[in-house]
Amino acid sequence: MAKTSVKLPIAIRELSDFNESINLLVYGDSGVGKTVLCGGAPSALFLSTETGTISAKRQGSKAKVWRMVNWKTLEEAYIWIRDNPDHGFEWIILDSVTKMQQQLIRHTLEQRVLRREDSDEDVPEIADYQKFQNKFRRFITNFIELPVNVIFTATAMRREDEEGDDLVLPSIEGKGYAIANFACAEMDAVLYYGMKTVKGKTIRRLVCQPVSPYFAKDRFDALGRWIDDPTMPDIIKMIESSSTEPRPDTTPVIDDDEDIDFDDE
Repeated sequence: MAKTSVKLPIAIRELSDFNESINLLVYGDSGVGKTVLCGGAPSALFLSTETGTISAKRQGSKAKVWRMVNWKTLEEAYIWIRDNPDHGFEWIILDSVTKMQQQLIRHTLEQRVLRREDSDEDVPEIADYQKFQNKFRRFITNFIELPVNVIFTATAMRREDEEGDDLVLPSIEGKGYAIANFACAEMDAVLYYGMKTVKGKTIRRLVCQPVSPYFAKDRFDALGRWIDDPTMPDIIKMIESSSTEPRPDTTPVIDDDEDIDFDDE
């Protein structure tokens, strides 16, 4: 590149000096252990809508918990994290965005009833859909842009794509699965977590690359195809070392004809 004497704007930095926070989405069926897995992140704060957070405590998690009883609580939590960058947490865990979307829908309907008492608080109107879909997109983006690592959890939903093939992706409703696709596109990694029996032993498998019908991705190219019985410290170490070390071969030795189907299918 040719040298220039032009003074560069202060916002322009060396790419090697640019260190963004990490944003992960871990999804899977209820009860598979997403909360326990994510609770292994160091210096973590759960923004929790789920009663299952106690399971992380039983497995030794040292995370703190802030119960998200409704959408208003979640808005307050975001503002506090945003306005207090010295909060001391390395990881914020939103558990789960599936339930948080339901809280947003309920909040939207309640706000409409406050404006129009004759409206039904249990039946969304056309304008409601656009409102809570746009607001949910902004909610995802706002947390991703915070200067802190964020893990989103979600349950899994099963759909058919345009060709009629099965598709498993995070349970985030709206416009078919367009809102789920938006959330996935915003993440650094989208990871499917499920249980599988291999040679008579039950394991937990974290899928990190797309394997039909499961949606997954890894922008870091750090995690391999999948990881069996993962821990969050190991996942974090693999991601953080991916820019300086060769990508590890984390895929277990398997038979060529082994399928990826999980026991809950």
